[in-house]
Amino acid sequence: MFEALKQKKVFRVAALYSVIAWVVLQLADIIKEPLDLPEWFLTALIIVLAVGFLIALVVGWLAGGEELAVVPAGTSRSGFESIVLMLVVIGLGWLIIKDISEPQIAKEPRRTTSPVVILMDTFAPRGVYDKETRQKSGTNADVLSDLLSDLDLITQKETLGSTWDREAQLLKQKPDLILIHRSAFFHSMARDFEVAYPVGEAKASAEFNKLYDVAENKLIAFMGYIGDQNQETRFVVYSRGTGGGWSDDDYRVRWLQKVAGRFPSLQGRVIAIPVPGGVANGSFQSEVGRHVMRTLVLDQLSLSAPE
Repeated sequence: MFEALKQKKVFRVAALYSVIAWVVLQLADIIKEPLDLPEWFLTALIIVLAVGFLIALVVGWLAGGEELAVVPAGTSRSGFESIVLMLVVIGLGWLIIKDISEPQIAKEPRRTTSPVVILMDTFAPRGVYDKETRQKSGTNADVLSDLLSDLDLITQKETLGSTWDREAQLLKQKPDLILIHRSAFFHSMARDFEVAYPVGEAKASAEFNKLYDVAENKLIAFMGYIGDQNQETRFVVYSRGTGGGWSDDDYRVRWLQKVAGRFPSLQGRVIAIPVPGGVANGSFQSEVGRHVMRTLVLDQLSLSAPE
């Protein structure tokens, strides 16, 4: 059997393929970091080369006694095979020593562009916190945009309405962080559908509650869609808590549990915060409000505050 393999040049094919595969792996190892190739690249390449090795052996056997390798002038076939095999042994030994001797240092992912932050809120007056912003027909997203303008960010404002459906377009921006008003969809829908808010001690109407549930589901479904498609996106959901117990820590914990229950991929990626100042005076234009949001954004994006 050994002689048959030798006669059919199988050993020659195996040796030559091994040298070529070794060279390919060395080149891949060199270009992997400069090209920022994914961690699985080398593993996939090794699998491909291993499959190719088996195919090469089969081809070498089927080719029989045909010459499959060019032997340099002045070198015998057996001498050439010995040199090739020696190179293979040296190469494999060098790879093993290199892997053992080099410390395995975890590399932090390199950011090649500024983080993308999406600011999402409603134009409906009921959901805009500051009187001056309402008078200018602005949104809370306008306030946040100004608040973050000196940071190394790419910001995009999205004004929500009852017919807003730009999820796919927004996803193409590959957002790192999305800041969204918890009631943004609801305030927009309530305005568009002319649903009245309860006044004083009056209870909310069935139509009001139904619309609130629809808007809440739309918010959670939106985060789930973006979160499932882009595992890097994080979310900050804010509210003054006018219509519920949002300012209560336990309430927000239960809300986050509900979100993660529907979309497990969002676990640990959504932060729920009350707007500093409370139900009556909550604002991002106050000194405390500005500090809270800027600190939160910097922390979520692992950025340093500008000097």
